[in-house]
Amino acid sequence: TGNGLKGFTTGDLAIDSYIVDSSRRYNIDPLLIYSQMHQESSFKLRATSNKGASGLMQLMPATARRLGVTNIYEPKQNIDGGVKYMRMLLDMFGQDVNLALAGYNAGEGAVMRYGNQIPPYSETREYVRRISSRYGSITNPS
Repeated sequence: TGNGLKGFTTGDLAIDSYIVDSSRRYNIDPLLIYSQMHQESSFKLRATSNKGASGLMQLMPATARRLGVTNIYEPKQNIDGGVKYMRMLLDMFGQDVNLALAGYNAGEGAVMRYGNQIPPYSETREYVRRISSRYGSITNPS
């Protein structure tokens, strides 16, 4: 479809285009961000977790502020913030996608505390497993 998502869609062409635009800007595979957003919010604009993570990319308010996101529910800002955070995490952890995902879920401090390994939290391990599995299945279909 030329949307950069190889035919995958969030169901909203504007959101698809924000994923692709931000992913290109930060040099990340848009399908990774798509897989992550699917896990984070199931593509629901106003998704909010019980811990306060908000929007499509489930940014924590403090993280959003750090990334320059002023309106956490505004899709373009939320996605750009989430992709920018993933770029920071990938750079921090030597481009290791699993460690970047673990950092996104548990915070980069947790990954560092465990010696740059995925922290032993069942939620984080499941998060990394699910996104890696979904990303793998759409980038390397058997």
